[in-house]
Amino acid sequence: DCLGFMRKCIPDNDKCCRPNLVCSRTHKWCKYVF
Repeated sequence: DCLGFMRKCIPDNDKCCRPNLVCSRTHKWCKYVF
């Protein structure tokens, strides 16, 4: 299961849906990185 943009997540545990979506350690949600 994966999470979409700005969905709450647990760093190092949850997987965000796209390769350039990562779980932010600061905000604890999936955000885009470029």
